[in-house]
Amino acid sequence: MFDVVIHRQYDAVLPANSDLSVQIKNTLLERQIALQARLETRQPDAELTEEENRWLGRSYPVLAILAPVMSTHEEKIEFPGDPMCLYGALSVAVDQAVKARKFGLGAGSPYNDLCPRWGEYPSLEYRQTVSEGGIRHYDGQLLNTDQTVFDPRVWNGRIREYFVNSVLMKIKPKVVLISAVSPAHRYALDIIRTTRRVLPDCIIVLGGRHTDETIHYDAETGQVKFAPTGTFSKMYESDVEQMLDFAIAGQGYYALDLLMKAISFAMDIGTKSVQVSDVVRILSDFSSVLGQVPGHALIAAMDKNQIHAWVVTGPKINLQELPSPYRAFAVRASFPIFERGGRILRTAHFMVTNACPYHCFFCSEGATVVGMFLSFGGEGIHNAIERMVEYVEYGAESIFFDDSVFWGGNVGIIVNFCRAWMKVRKMAEEIGTPQVVLFGRTVDREKVVNLQWGAQFTVDLLASRHNPDEAGFMLETMKAAGCTYIYIGIESMAETVIASVHKNMNKKERWEVRVRRALGLARQAGIRVGSSVLFGLEGETPETISETISKVDELLAEDLLSIASPNILTYHPNTEITRLHQMEEKLDYHSANLDNRPPYSYFEEAFPAVVSKHLDEETIWNIHRQTQELWGKKRNLTPMPPTEFDAE
Repeated sequence: MFDVVIHRQYDAVLPANSDLSVQIKNTLLERQIALQARLETRQPDAELTEEENRWLGRSYPVLAILAPVMSTHEEKIEFPGDPMCLYGALSVAVDQAVKARKFGLGAGSPYNDLCPRWGEYPSLEYRQTVSEGGIRHYDGQLLNTDQTVFDPRVWNGRIREYFVNSVLMKIKPKVVLISAVSPAHRYALDIIRTTRRVLPDCIIVLGGRHTDETIHYDAETGQVKFAPTGTFSKMYESDVEQMLDFAIAGQGYYALDLLMKAISFAMDIGTKSVQVSDVVRILSDFSSVLGQVPGHALIAAMDKNQIHAWVVTGPKINLQELPSPYRAFAVRASFPIFERGGRILRTAHFMVTNACPYHCFFCSEGATVVGMFLSFGGEGIHNAIERMVEYVEYGAESIFFDDSVFWGGNVGIIVNFCRAWMKVRKMAEEIGTPQVVLFGRTVDREKVVNLQWGAQFTVDLLASRHNPDEAGFMLETMKAAGCTYIYIGIESMAETVIASVHKNMNKKERWEVRVRRALGLARQAGIRVGSSVLFGLEGETPETISETISKVDELLAEDLLSIASPNILTYHPNTEITRLHQMEEKLDYHSANLDNRPPYSYFEEAFPAVVSKHLDEETIWNIHRQTQELWGKKRNLTPMPPTEFDAE
């Protein structure tokens, strides 16, 4: 591995009167004077206001990208929704930049220097007119915050050409931020490669779940560990070029904001160019002045065959205190399970927790993999209710809670949350006007009253309560509050396979009995249920595959399930099953020539080099054909809309 230099943690603040603090303040003052002088002598654009000209002069363009997990839409089982991982990660940094534009270079501004060009939130009018696609309109010198995202949904030669000519060459970003899950990593690398070719001096930052899974700080040894399939490991092995500048792992909300401020501080005022080595110097020498950073994260930089790492060990983050992810971005998704009058509803995504309390050995969402469980908690119910109203104002007609388990499975909080939303809905019902004011927001009364929502649960949470009536009461309360759909991970109907899955906690009853009880409780409450079914777990055989497909078919025929999504186990870095199957060194999440061809492309996140060792290609074909034949229209085959180049 490259030589790794670990710098001091961002866990303390330097005294204001220290020599270093005074030195930095003087440096900042000198930069402000130079920037002010440049703004006063800069040739203004006659089509812009004075304020817009000043903002254009002190800011630099930024582009955020969600790397897709596929190369084609064809027969792809996929519902990407809005990229909440990216929106959440950007929320703090964008919020700081918007405030900087509001305050200018005066007191109270988060930036008294150059600043990322995130200066204006999208208007309500803009939000109402956006399409479902992830590609925006990139013309214009001053884009709103939503227009600084490129979300192509697929990656191939045609989209690469569009990315170069209609995105990079129009925006010409000084900083590109890329979010990627592990199955998207190979495409993220090609996006980086393309960006580096077109804009060689651009700073490129990689984050997202793949980075979280492959870079870790070991507090016991004081060392940073890089997984074999991670970006830095592959650069060291020369499997990919040394083309990445920075990576952020862990709770990146405030860490990204820190990095953007360091980049701004290191940037040349005249040319708005910046070198990685200068950013490294700022992060290293001025860490205490840059202040304490909340959360647990790690920033890594690649500079001249040397990796610099900064470990963030700040105060625990309260999710409800973070800026709303949709404040800066439009609601674009629609979820087919939410409809009214034959029309699919526009769906916002919402997370009130960051990880799953279960520890399933195949999953990368568990708290043991993510690192720390964060939640809005009981004290955050009011904040969650306010945020739902906010999303209705932004155009949401339905909301899906993307938590692995809704509110972490806390029944008391779930019931209290539902009661709180019912109070808000009743307030709206009692007001006779078409528009109502809730929490200072003017929203459509009918959208509040008729808001549909859904959430995710586990079989064990619903079917193994100490009080058998507790789960039924919770579901009935959810239904009364507008919940129309829940999603449950059945995974397998074979007892020998499910026995080792952590969400199968109650071993006194057979799994099939508990599955039927959970689904029956939901049906009794009037809530539809969708489910994921996972093939390739430990102990999987042709017989267990057939057993699962057949028994799920029975559940669909009995209307206990409304939809089932077949999935193929793929190995994620840092999961227990990857280690159990000795696959850490064998995973290929970097080769550009591994297209997700059939039969892999019929299953979410499946690639030839990363699927379960229990499944050969013929078996995967059989799974596809059997589920297609038996489950029919109730098999999840809802593809996402095609990528449109004529963006709004």
